[in-house]
Amino acid sequence: MDNKPYGVDAKDLSRFKIYIWTAFLVWTVIVGLSLGWNVFNTNQQTLQLVEKEARSNFDKDQAFRFWASAHGGVYVPVNERTPANPYLSHIEERDIVTPSGRQLTLMNPAYMLRQMMEEYGELYGVKGRIISEKPLNLKKVVLGTYYLSLDN
Repeated sequence: MDNKPYGVDAKDLSRFKIYIWTAFLVWTVIVGLSLGWNVFNTNQQTLQLVEKEARSNFDKDQAFRFWASAHGGVYVPVNERTPANPYLSHIEERDIVTPSGRQLTLMNPAYMLRQMMEEYGELYGVKGRIISEKPLNLKKVVLGTYYLSLDN
């Protein structure tokens, strides 16, 4: 009488287990590599999208600054939200009075942009500040604020 159940001996069964475990390990490595590759690509695409968005906002802000500077600045009413800028006190026409008696002060475009982002940042869809194309100190990252390096 044959001691092999269903015609399979222990050696064949051992080999079959090795094949199964090898296939399982190879499959696990393939799935792991695929997952890693997908995560890497997703991160790269997200980084590229964020960089394009940051570049777009930076360019728009720069255009606004150039426009305001080329037109002699922007005058706004003096109040608690827009006080006279002490750093512009050397400019003769920093504070003016209109013929109707309204007091206006020259607004620094950088200050205006900062205030716009604080008050209306959600309209941009970007919660953060772009402080430089090349940050000086990356350790000054504050929660909710992103300092981006936009190297070409």
